Amino acid sequence: MLPSVLTHRTLALNRRQASGRRRSRLAVFSLSITLFLPTLGFGQEVGTITGQVVDETSTAPLTAVQVYLEGTGIGTLTSANGRYILVNVPAGSYTVIAERIGYGTLRQDVTVQAGGTHQVNFAIVEEPLGLDEIVVTGTAGAARRREVGNSISQISLATIDEPITSVDALIQGRGAGITVTENTGQVGGGASIRLRGNVSAAMSNQPLIYVDGIRVRSDGLPKNVPDAGYGGRGPNTAYGPLNDIEPSNIERIEVIKGAAATTLYGTEASAGVIQIFTKRGQVGRPRWTAQIDAGVSHLAKFGPTEGFHGEELVIPANEKAEHGSMDYMYVDPYLDNPAPRYKTTLSVSGGREDIQYFLSGSWNQVEGTLRNDMEDRYSVRGNLTFSPIQGLQVDWNSAFSKNDISQTAAGPNAQGIILNTFRRERNYLGTTDPEVVGRLLEYENNEVINRYITGVTATYAPTAYLTQRLTLGYDVVNQETSSLRPFGFISAPDGIAHNRRWENTTLTLDYVGTFDWRFTEELRSSFSVGGQAVTTEENWVSAYGEDFPGPGDAVVSSAAQTLGFEGRMRIVNGGFFLQELLDFRNKYFLTLGLRVDGNSAFGEDLGLEAYPKASFSYVLSDESFWNPDHGQVKLRAAWGQAGRAPGAFDAVRTWDPVGWGGQPAFQPNNLGNSKLGPERTSEIELGFDGSFFDDRLAMEFTYYSQETSDALFSVRQPPSAGFGGSQLTNVGKIENKGIEFGVNYTILDRRDWGADVGGSVYTNNSKVLDLGGAAEFGMGGRGYIVEGQPVPVLRGFCVTNPNEKAEPIIEADCNYGPNLPTKTFGINTMVRMPYSMNPAVRGEYQGGHYAYNVNDGESYTRGIRWPSCFHAYPDIDSGNISNLTAIERARCIASNANRDFAIYPQDFFKVREITFSAPVPFAVPGANEARVILSARNAIRWQKAKYTFADPETSGGFQRGDTGLNEATHTIGGSIPTAAIYTFSLRLNF
Repeated sequence: MLPSVLTHRTLALNRRQASGRRRSRLAVFSLSITLFLPTLGFGQEVGTITGQVVDETSTAPLTAVQVYLEGTGIGTLTSANGRYILVNVPAGSYTVIAERIGYGTLRQDVTVQAGGTHQVNFAIVEEPLGLDEIVVTGTAGAARRREVGNSISQISLATIDEPITSVDALIQGRGAGITVTENTGQVGGGASIRLRGNVSAAMSNQPLIYVDGIRVRSDGLPKNVPDAGYGGRGPNTAYGPLNDIEPSNIERIEVIKGAAATTLYGTEASAGVIQIFTKRGQVGRPRWTAQIDAGVSHLAKFGPTEGFHGEELVIPANEKAEHGSMDYMYVDPYLDNPAPRYKTTLSVSGGREDIQYFLSGSWNQVEGTLRNDMEDRYSVRGNLTFSPIQGLQVDWNSAFSKNDISQTAAGPNAQGIILNTFRRERNYLGTTDPEVVGRLLEYENNEVINRYITGVTATYAPTAYLTQRLTLGYDVVNQETSSLRPFGFISAPDGIAHNRRWENTTLTLDYVGTFDWRFTEELRSSFSVGGQAVTTEENWVSAYGEDFPGPGDAVVSSAAQTLGFEGRMRIVNGGFFLQELLDFRNKYFLTLGLRVDGNSAFGEDLGLEAYPKASFSYVLSDESFWNPDHGQVKLRAAWGQAGRAPGAFDAVRTWDPVGWGGQPAFQPNNLGNSKLGPERTSEIELGFDGSFFDDRLAMEFTYYSQETSDALFSVRQPPSAGFGGSQLTNVGKIENKGIEFGVNYTILDRRDWGADVGGSVYTNNSKVLDLGGAAEFGMGGRGYIVEGQPVPVLRGFCVTNPNEKAEPIIEADCNYGPNLPTKTFGINTMVRMPYSMNPAVRGEYQGGHYAYNVNDGESYTRGIRWPSCFHAYPDIDSGNISNLTAIERARCIASNANRDFAIYPQDFFKVREITFSAPVPFAVPGANEARVILSARNAIRWQKAKYTFADPETSGGFQRGDTGLNEATHTIGGSIPTAAIYTFSLRLNF
């Protein structure tokens, strides 16, 4: 890829002491595991091969190069100084091979003599295009990049120095067309991921996620909120599906972004696919890696700094708060800022030619900047590769993680700390006294997630022509959420408790067989056939109780009034596919494919659905007329279709069991549609990959055009049918178009000095092409589906004369603009200095989009004196309204205000990472390599709307379910901004 107060403090302290005890037990447990890791034995060996691998152009040493002896079980990886050593090599003649992703492979012959030490050095050549690099995602089997007609973004961990806080952060800003939006400044939250915009107005737009070929849950987990009462009671944070995957275990990530590339994944893949590949063992002696991260999360000032027209925001004396400051929207007394964070990881890998292993363990503790926020997570992973017979390779991958989370009641929650501090003395408590407001911190919200992912992949190649692969995988997520407002709680004096147990399982069965045949010396055929079945089950049960008889350790059953809830859901998707790849002269590649699917969510009269694909790849620079000095160029084109299935019960007529007059009864719910089918997205993709100027300049360009037909829109039903409301129907049509461009240029490439600079451009323009007879409809959060407008468009009342000093002219149904970014720019630079010191910076800009600010909108309409209006209140209080513009009168005078006036532009720029790494200036006993890394994440932020406090990335969603990740319309203002993370790391290799 181109590149706090109050007695609550005692409660928090007790929790942290308990967490410390858990940490000690975990450390002992991790150490016990590593002490008993298997050490594989080797036969008697009598020679040594050593050397160094460098970049041929710059002569700079290269790390993580695999050096091994062909046909033996002996190999290793180079250290940071490019050096390697192969010890105890039997005397004899060998071929030494050096290879690394992004570089060409080199081979040298050597004869090892008993007792001798032999020097074998390599100077390998960088290949930015990596045309012979193997990719897996989107293809029937493993394929060389030169054969693939669509774009694939690949993220290799070997090229990343900074300590990765999460997989979301790893993906963020590292590829054109990939939009990762952080949803909260609290611990435990996940991110929304969009690949080339929204392809659906009704279903999830999160991409599918695979780990080592195993389908895992891709949507967020349910929020911690009771199943009774107001849907915003809780921390209003959704746990992300990628949170359980330890980043240090990842070797690489492949991302395919549209239907042209995801056809073979069928009915559920139109929003793209992310495939994560974890590390494998390598042949050779055990290789240990340890890393210790220590750092802080620091919440920068986030109050508004300007008025609505860019004027300096002056705080009148009568608006200055007694407690807290506008710099932090008055939350200061309830913050732990900065907040510490720690992480330790340890792994070992090694093996013989017939069996290799990778084992790892990690522990991570994060204290949030909000007083009740804490996350304690540990994970273990074991990957085993073995070859029991000739031609058969079996990979067994397993990982378990446990996450214990405590969160502050936040968001637009009248019983939470955030809303009541933002509103100062006009809050629900009528005071800003920390002794009173701080009692809201007695509101406990806890979440425990246990996750186990395991799978076996058997690859059998009995001949050179036939390869078969069978994968069986299982992903199970167990979540327990609970909350307690104890007896005597200031906003619910009699107390409220809830407990919810939720489980999601995903079972994957995947087979593909590939037959390679060469018709002539110039023409090769690769025919693949396969099938896949994915079963997803979701079960949950919850209990809710209120009104406790008195203080104590309350459980739900202690309450005077209790309620119970239960739900079950099962979806089965199965299909088969065919694919033919024709290779002519190793430079012209044509691929044709077809996927046929059935899904239990389809209407009973629908039947099977077919998704075709076609792609073409042409390595222009392999032509005889091409001057090699001009570089390398690959042209590509792809067309394909993929789908998105409706919800489990959308096609079924359903009834709600309700009570009426004390008797059991039913009432109509969903009408049902026996012909309901998937949304179908067709995409065409055109582009090229190029490397020029002696491989110093690498470029990638893609134009894409998607059209989703049979889009699921809500269609109103006639009252005569007996079912009120709407029914999802395949009537709509929407499109996404745009470009993706990435570039990386090596400015300087010498032995001790080097510098790379790169960037990316991504655009997305979406439109509702046809409502199919359905009426325009809202998606929540001021988002609407309107013909001719983006998906969705922010719509509502607006002031048409905002800058005039006059009464506001207000119109209805104004289209503010798209909810998703229409343009994204990325920039990155890395400098290589003497002594292997490497500073790097990476930033990202997103713009062209709008969102509704929940807290601003509520405050305007409720007459709350809001900081962004401070400059206007002196004139309002003195009656000098004529000094104010129309937008100031509309937003700051409650009688004029409308929530829609809090729809703001969301353009922002963040410096995602600033990193400096260097070898330690002292020897670490036993270590082959030791490095220190200093990192700052999200340390610098700029946003266009400086008159609002809200981070444009954070979510204002406060409904049940996992709306924080999958909300149809992204809203803001429900959370504190994301904090900057400053980390010191020590990384050791043994």
